[in-house]
Amino acid sequence: MHLHKLMYQFKVLVEHETFTAASEYLCISQPTLTQNIKRLEQALDTSLLVRNGKVLKKTVFGDSLYKHACLLDKSYSQALDELEYIKNHQRKTLMIECGYGWSHGQLMLLLQDYTKLHPDIKIVINNSNSSDSQSKLIKGQCDIALGAIPTSDNRDKAIHYLPIYQTQFSLFCSRDHPFSQLTQISNRQLENSDWIVLRHSGEERENKDPFLFPFKPNSVRFEVHSVTSAISLLSVSQCVMALPEPLHDEAIRKGLVELNTVYKCPIYDTGIMYTDDALLLDHKKEMIESIVGSRK
Repeated sequence: MHLHKLMYQFKVLVEHETFTAASEYLCISQPTLTQNIKRLEQALDTSLLVRNGKVLKKTVFGDSLYKHACLLDKSYSQALDELEYIKNHQRKTLMIECGYGWSHGQLMLLLQDYTKLHPDIKIVINNSNSSDSQSKLIKGQCDIALGAIPTSDNRDKAIHYLPIYQTQFSLFCSRDHPFSQLTQISNRQLENSDWIVLRHSGEERENKDPFLFPFKPNSVRFEVHSVTSAISLLSVSQCVMALPEPLHDEAIRKGLVELNTVYKCPIYDTGIMYTDDALLLDHKKEMIESIVGSRK
């Protein structure tokens, strides 16, 4: 028998004060409990209890062991409780990291059917760039990442990468901006413009997005972490802003003007990223299959 089990039985015996009461609590026979305590004393090569009439008293060694047995039992219970919490948390939650193009586009359409099939699942959606999303996947801080698929030499072996569709950014300004009246905007005009940058929470400011126009850091007039706020701010400012393709219709509805520029933002693959862990639970696997099934 493992030593920690014998220590637990010793703890119960001390707390119940008699072999009869302790054996009933442990659902074992009194002779078995007596024999197990002897085994524990033999293993530790010391006496743990002395009998004073009908009363059991701890020796100095027994008193010390009892204190440690209590700590071990508490630690054991806490470990089981924490593991159970983690299992329940992972089983009932779907955590998605994605860019604004996904959270304001295709993801919302996919979730309509998914939430009907899984009304008990809590879905957490955080906006982040592709690099940060992959980092969170590796750390186990999310289940699925949606965003720009990196080139093959920049991929992590632990992550599965599946492109879903191709997309690109476009540049916008307000109707009152001088650019709105021009048929084409040069690179120099863009370089001399003030910019609104739509960032994700926690994103480093020095991170340069390879899919955007390479504007200078000192040309950034506003940094915004909300799509709605960024579009509203652009409509009342003399700035330029890049928006992902799924936000084009919303921008036009809000009165913004899409610019025809000499510089063309590169077309890139965007898609789903996940690790093998996400395939272990059905509700996560089903979401992955739903996204993959929407591939264009």
